[in-house]
Amino acid sequence: MNAQAENRLALLLGVRMAELDALCTAALTASTATEEKTRLAELATAAARLSASAASAARGRRTLSARPPVRRRTRLERRVNGARRTADRIIARSAGG
Repeated sequence: MNAQAENRLALLLGVRMAELDALCTAALTASTATEEKTRLAELATAAARLSASAASAARGRRTLSARPPVRRRTRLERRVNGARRTADRIIARSAGG
């Protein structure tokens, strides 16, 4: 493997590590249990990609596995989530005083 390929691989591994860090932070600061579960699922997927890339690097091969396609939330799902957030906010305010 030449130096340029090694640099790209090191950069890829760094990016994947940063992605894990961001997803871990997002999971820890999630405001709802559903959001936390979603972030943890994304974290698991990202960790698997990092593991595959690191194993490939250890063998001396460079593989850039593509991210799985992102499933877009439907309009109904967005509205339901918005209604849940609003209900949680109302409950929190009424319980607090």
